[in-house]
Amino acid sequence: MLRPRPAFVLTLLLAIAAAGFAGAAAAQQQVRITGVHVDELGDLPGDMRLGAFAVERGIAAEEEIASVRTVAGTFDLVLGDAVPDERYLRPLLSGSFPLAFMIGNEFVVDRDGVRYAVAVLHPYQDRCGSDAFDPLRDVRYASTIPELPDFGGFYNLVYVSDPIVLQATAAEFPLQAGWNLVLSRFDGGRLVYEVATTVDLVVVTTGPTSNVQDLLPCP
Repeated sequence: MLRPRPAFVLTLLLAIAAAGFAGAAAAQQQVRITGVHVDELGDLPGDMRLGAFAVERGIAAEEEIASVRTVAGTFDLVLGDAVPDERYLRPLLSGSFPLAFMIGNEFVVDRDGVRYAVAVLHPYQDRCGSDAFDPLRDVRYASTIPELPDFGGFYNLVYVSDPIVLQATAAEFPLQAGWNLVLSRFDGGRLVYEVATTVDLVVVTTGPTSNVQDLLPCP
């Protein structure tokens, strides 16, 4: 009976460990946002979806990162393996971290080489039933600010390529590789910050849209 050589066994163990490490490194943290979608202007169409869109120069991009169909005005959106396009990933450097509704904090990062993107939620009418946003055929509605339930504060959808800790005067933000929800809550007249993976009972309110007359017909 042949016995495996020690060198072969060691090489095999190292290969297995490396494969396991690579799999763990490739895993992305996911976040979940649940809530209701309402339209202040009237009844919503039946073919509505809620999509997450990367932000570029303060404007939502036309390509969605992920989306979910709204059911009876409710939604349950999960961002997991979806990654923002390379065009929207920027270096995360020490200085002002541009998150919406974070009151002028200066951040210091604990490492270099990490890239990030910020996303916002927009409802849209999936007119052709493609289950994905088509800027030439679908109606995208303006959305309200990313507010927590009961006017309790705000949430920010942030993607980072690698784990990183952001340090600020008021808080420390340990962000995991993948998606993170950075929350700012009101507590006794001051803002308290935290990082979460779930936000429930969010209300997304739509405003008017101006692109209806420019849409192409469904194929």
